[in-house]
Amino acid sequence: MITQVTHDVVAKDSKTFVFPPVKSFGKPYFENSSVHLIWIDWALLNLILFSILNLNLVSQSALNMQMADPTIFMIVANIGWLILSFSSDTYWIIEDDKLNIREHFYTTTLYFGVLSLVYYQFFFQYFQIHFLLNAFLIYLVVSVVVHAILRLHYNPTRNSSLNYAIVGGTQKQIDKILEVIQTLYGKHTALWGRFGDGKIGSIANLGDYTQISEYLVKGYIDKLYYIDSNLTNHELSQLSSRCRNYLIEFEVIPKEVDVFKKGLQIKLVGGLPVFGRKKEPLRHIRNKALKRLFDIIFSIVVILTIYPWLFPFIAILIRLESRGPIFFLQERTGYWNKPFMMIKFRTMTVNQDSDSRQATKGDYRITRVGNLLRKTSLDELPQFINVLKGEMSVVGPRPHMLKHTEDYAKIIESYMIRHEVKPGVTGWAQVNGWRGPTNSLFKMIKRVEYDVNYIENWNLWFDYKCICLTLINMIKGEQNAV
Repeated sequence: MITQVTHDVVAKDSKTFVFPPVKSFGKPYFENSSVHLIWIDWALLNLILFSILNLNLVSQSALNMQMADPTIFMIVANIGWLILSFSSDTYWIIEDDKLNIREHFYTTTLYFGVLSLVYYQFFFQYFQIHFLLNAFLIYLVVSVVVHAILRLHYNPTRNSSLNYAIVGGTQKQIDKILEVIQTLYGKHTALWGRFGDGKIGSIANLGDYTQISEYLVKGYIDKLYYIDSNLTNHELSQLSSRCRNYLIEFEVIPKEVDVFKKGLQIKLVGGLPVFGRKKEPLRHIRNKALKRLFDIIFSIVVILTIYPWLFPFIAILIRLESRGPIFFLQERTGYWNKPFMMIKFRTMTVNQDSDSRQATKGDYRITRVGNLLRKTSLDELPQFINVLKGEMSVVGPRPHMLKHTEDYAKIIESYMIRHEVKPGVTGWAQVNGWRGPTNSLFKMIKRVEYDVNYIENWNLWFDYKCICLTLINMIKGEQNAV
């Protein structure tokens, strides 16, 4: 329901009226709430790290083991935490945000992951590794509870009110503004009306553009939203100055917001505001680092625990059935369309069509061992070497043959978006049944659709989900695998 105000009120005398202090809207809330929370988390982290580390050292002393001064380790841990905290999105709160617990989880996981790598490099001989795991779990639980309690208190719009007016704009644009503002402020909002040529819907018309300045001096509103009008740049600049003089917030909403389907991003280039498509999650350095750290740890675990016993067994089966190499190496399209050499267990007899022809059901080239490996996805195991080398990720769009990339890029509009992230050993499209031969255009379109959905909505839980579904499919046997 649109909240509006009627205009049968007594206007304030502009000559004698003294403007009251106006609350600041739309400005970063970082300075007066988030910095405090950084120090709360910092103190909590030190308390937990120091306590668990000292318990670890006490146990080492009781066993007459070599002890070490943890001072340097704690200094490194503190510097790393402060750098990550001030550079991440976790504590950056603006008008329409609450404390972001999910961001906090990602930041904490990344921090302890990097700290573990530093530990192995420099402090492995002094402390037992399990103290870091204990510290991570305890800190994560305690800090998330603290964040959950404080996020309500630190919501800057909870007890705020907003009186505003709009300059220009279409019905669709204004409806979007109303939706967003009422979601934030609820009942604490009042739209006084719109300046423009003619009335739009049930929104009160406050006059044409020449009457804006006269209205501002009355002191009814806290904020003026500008969307689009016939005002010149000079007139717009004057309007901005008058709003500031009357302690009224002036904000511009770009009319181009509907051009980008997944949201609009505004950035400054040499002081010039530039509108562009909102970045996907994996275009952010922190998310890239978190995903890469997970890839390294996961692939190392697979290589150390599964390769030593399963690799020789599969290799023997392959060689017993057919002549040729154990592994099959093929150029595939990788990150940002850069080719790389993908490694698989060989599942076919040696042939000349492997670089251009997909496998199909009943394909005479597939061996009996190869058929089993394909059904259980065990033929993909060697690709964790590609993951460790940085050519692939554990989860991502499956890499295609170079010829298929060249062909499908011409007929599927969103096809090349798949290459904005590293290709994966498994992927969202695959666990949803879109794997195997793409003997119709529809199948490839659906595969691309799922891949793009993964790229645009990535988070670490998404990767966990794909891995779990892949393991289930391996046990059941994949129906579409050939």
